[in-house]
Amino acid sequence: MAGRLTDRQLECLQLSATMTDKDIGRHLGISHHTVSLHVREAMRRLQVSSRKAALRRLASDPLYGSEAITPPFDPALHRVAPGDPVDDTDRMNGTTTAWLLPSPPRRILRPGLILIFAAVAALVTVGIVSVVSVAVGALAPYAPPTADLTQD
Repeated sequence: MAGRLTDRQLECLQLSATMTDKDIGRHLGISHHTVSLHVREAMRRLQVSSRKAALRRLASDPLYGSEAITPPFDPALHRVAPGDPVDDTDRMNGTTTAWLLPSPPRRILRPGLILIFAAVAALVTVGIVSVVSVAVGALAPYAPPTADLTQD
């Protein structure tokens, strides 16, 4: 290996195995451009042309060992999601830890909304029909006379 990597270069290169430059920058509190510079300098020092090759070189180097690809623990990525048990061991021991499930859906809500929608649609339809019938009735006196088509 041409030269030893700095701690920051090593950290950026390790994180690049599982994160983008922007994510690494947010995680470390630096610009993603700075992350890119650290990774490129690390690749230059390791005399490789890709990040993957740099990580392989680090993994095979006894100076760095298996730390090369180990992602750091990020508590934001390991939060309990809604619907997941908080801890199965607590449930097994009989403590009060419960499953975080949403309440069951109300079965009456959907048919009630359908009935309300149907009633409103019926009222609108009746209103439109009555307006049209009034308009036709009002125009009836102005209609041309119809010819008598009955034959004698």
